[in-house]
Amino acid sequence: MPLSPSSSSPPSRLLIVKLSSLGDVVHTLPLIEALRLGLGPEVHLAWVVRKAFAPLVVNNPHLSAVHVLEEKSLSATLAFGKQLRAEHFDTALDPQGLFVSGLLTFLSGAPRRIGLDKNREANKLFLTEASIASTHRAHQVEKLFGFCDVLGIARLVPRVQHYLVGDAPHEKTWVGCIIGASTPDKTWPLAHWKALVAELETRGLVPVLLGGAGAEAEAAAQVALTCGGCLNLAGKTTLPELAEALARCAVVIGADTGPLHLAVAVGTPVIGLYGVTDPARTGPGWGPAPVVILDAVEKEAPPESRRPRHGTIPDALARISVEAVRDATLRLLS
Repeated sequence: MPLSPSSSSPPSRLLIVKLSSLGDVVHTLPLIEALRLGLGPEVHLAWVVRKAFAPLVVNNPHLSAVHVLEEKSLSATLAFGKQLRAEHFDTALDPQGLFVSGLLTFLSGAPRRIGLDKNREANKLFLTEASIASTHRAHQVEKLFGFCDVLGIARLVPRVQHYLVGDAPHEKTWVGCIIGASTPDKTWPLAHWKALVAELETRGLVPVLLGGAGAEAEAAAQVALTCGGCLNLAGKTTLPELAEALARCAVVIGADTGPLHLAVAVGTPVIGLYGVTDPARTGPGWGPAPVVILDAVEKEAPPESRRPRHGTIPDALARISVEAVRDATLRLLS
């Protein structure tokens, strides 16, 4: 589809379609800030997000509006697209790069629709420009800054997202422990967590157990049984409450999960447990705080060759020792 004559004009009403997931939404926050600073306060800047992740977005000071997709059905998506069209956007960005995000970008009616070059789920069909490089080995945050390049505005060094945490007090003895992950091969073994929290307690530290509901909360409950001084918040927090808890911690430990990236966004030092995914692409090193990445299988499974949905070494994270995590924690605390 040819570009409209106004393609090169600065946008005045700009839509960002990033629906999910937690980590992906968090990785988009620096782009939102860069867009606002680069385009100025008069530009209408809106974000489309799924209901589950809207609480992390609605109070963002750089946004003019948030449009929440409440349901996942096709009929609901089409109806939602009509609502977007009534907003008269002139430009839409699709940093998600999937079928539904592309469809909503198209349904918004924006004459200029910019997205990624990867073309997953036939996403390119909905775009006027599939020009953002997304397949090279670089961090997701850096890749999303490609939208800044296309719009002719400056990239931004990612900063702490203070709006997520307000004045949350800092607890010098709190060590956040993100129990669980989205897939079993990204999960540090339960026995390792139990041994670690015991080590932390002997040093006067307070393990704060974090994670989602269901299996993660059940695993955290098992860890808590062996830990006299644990604070178990797994499955008990909303997303804003999770952000506040992460900000209060002195250090946060976790695998490649959404909560770990949220910890980076709120400026907490983190220890990332890797082995299944490539830390150059989805690691925690994109934020302003100190980071330690532990990877016990780097030689056997070079990070640049990893495919996150096809782990080559199923016990990769299990090979990261309790002692290595303990020592990294103590280094960051000191």
